[in-house]
Amino acid sequence: MAGGRRASGVGGTPAGLVVVGVLALAACGVGGPPPTAAGSSSVPTSLTSRGPLPSSVTFDVEVAQARSDRVARVVELQVRNTGPVDVSIARARLTSVFVSGESEEGRDVDASRMRRVRVALGAAVCGPAAGDDPRARVELDVTTADGRTGTVTVTPTDETDDLRRIHGEDCAAAAVAAGLRVTLADGLAVRDVDGTSVADVTLLVEPVPGGPRVRIVAVQSTTLLRPLGSTGQWVVDVDSAVPPPDGRLVLATVPARCDLHAIAEDKRGTVLGVQAVVDDVEQPLFYVAASDALRGALYDYVTTACGPATDARTG
Repeated sequence: MAGGRRASGVGGTPAGLVVVGVLALAACGVGGPPPTAAGSSSVPTSLTSRGPLPSSVTFDVEVAQARSDRVARVVELQVRNTGPVDVSIARARLTSVFVSGESEEGRDVDASRMRRVRVALGAAVCGPAAGDDPRARVELDVTTADGRTGTVTVTPTDETDDLRRIHGEDCAAAAVAAGLRVTLADGLAVRDVDGTSVADVTLLVEPVPGGPRVRIVAVQSTTLLRPLGSTGQWVVDVDSAVPPPDGRLVLATVPARCDLHAIAEDKRGTVLGVQAVVDDVEQPLFYVAASDALRGALYDYVTTACGPATDARTG
């Protein structure tokens, strides 16, 4: 994991260390009660703390998103404790111009160790005001073993530019939804085409009265599914101004692969990337996920259509 960029030091903090937000919490300390000497009474940190964090409490943080977390809109903060002190992180907050979120559980992070903290994202901020720089920041509410508490602020890295990608997907979906509702039907029709088992996957499209003009121009193949007679994408033309009379776009589908891991390790095979144009402006890809019912039907179809599993991809 690449190291995160650290905020500049303050006061006696050496250059290059993250800023430690010194919060002497008199009424809302973070973490459990500090240890006490034998025979003495415990003082809960909800009433007082043992003082501010030492400047040696430092972290590197990287933002990352697993493929399996994209539909749920969850990111991981990969938090590495770069200082010599074992700590407990009660809560982590990710803030950016694009999107923000907060963790729902804490983590103990020993010195020189890395732990992953999951953060559910809130609504995206779209429009020209968002600009193209996420300007991300992570705040970690920290308690040391001796009961000292505070907040550490870190500028995280984002090696694969996940925040920018998420922002593009979110805002494309919002722009399309303003003019055209797009979902996947639960049902799956399977038919024979010249000896090939073909599954008809159906996109349901419904114009939004008064919304912008939306055209769907392509649907991307996935690791599990591809168009009949092609390996790249379904080329389509659905226009919210002249929608299909039955509100349906049928995608003739065959398995993209029949190897042993096609279903066992599938993460995004039933999530379709949709390319759209809104009021003549091409949008980034946005994604439409199959329901549990459709996902199960697609897995059954691929298993049956492929026959005995092999280690080879389909041609």
